[in-house]
Amino acid sequence: PFQSCGDMLKRGFEIGLSIGDTQVALLNGVHYIQKCFLSGTNLSILKKECDYQMRLIEAHSQPVTKIYLVALQETISMLIGQAEPSNLKQSDEDVSEVGEFPLSKVFHSVMRNFWLGHVERCLYYAERYSAKSVIAQLKTTLVVFYGGLSCFQCSKKLNKKRSQLAKKAINVLRERGEKSAWNFQGKIHLLEAEMLSSTGKKDKARVSFNAAISAAKSSKFVHEQGLACELAAFHCLRYGDNDSALHLFQQAQDCYTKWGSEVKVESIKQQIKNINAEAPQN
Repeated sequence: PFQSCGDMLKRGFEIGLSIGDTQVALLNGVHYIQKCFLSGTNLSILKKECDYQMRLIEAHSQPVTKIYLVALQETISMLIGQAEPSNLKQSDEDVSEVGEFPLSKVFHSVMRNFWLGHVERCLYYAERYSAKSVIAQLKTTLVVFYGGLSCFQCSKKLNKKRSQLAKKAINVLRERGEKSAWNFQGKIHLLEAEMLSSTGKKDKARVSFNAAISAAKSSKFVHEQGLACELAAFHCLRYGDNDSALHLFQQAQDCYTKWGSEVKVESIKQQIKNINAEAPQN
């Protein structure tokens, strides 16, 4: 589980500091924050941890580690709603520069764009992420996951190319799920639910959405539980079930509130407002 990895990395961070090996300590520290982020730990707590470790990095002159922490810190701040997504604006101005970005920055561009609702940009970066290192396998899997979900949410119709990308994402996640159901089973269910919904299999899709919600809750990934509720709500709206959609959006709002993402909370509040505005007045 991501949570167990985070606990071990935190221990490595603490041991490194205790013996005076700041390089090892801070490297463990950055990976600890990343695993907590992937686990759905409250973003405000992670922001404070980033600020603390950034002070240590600057005090001990660790420029390489700082590069990775800055990217993570900015992503967390954007999702909280405390920072302008400056890199997203830059990408609009000259997306051709993506090939020169460090892979870590491309990874965070995928994450930021997805969670901020810029799915076309998310897919753009996901298609250009090409890490081959075994060390980067987890990031590659997550890029495939968010890119796969973006295929269903883009304004353009799910054409042959995007359908193939989505199917590839499902296959990749199924392979990872065989090694860790805790980390990946909910993601598999969510991709399958979106595929079923896009092909008109209404009832089967609802079953898969429910499975995704349950799996995320069981794994304590509150952010992914919120995402599953949100996408299930849009599925219900697609088929005219506004009452179920409203209930699911409310669940999503609760999850995103626990996660600490004001950006997502406000987005869901707008969806709830839209449904209530369409409801017949007594």
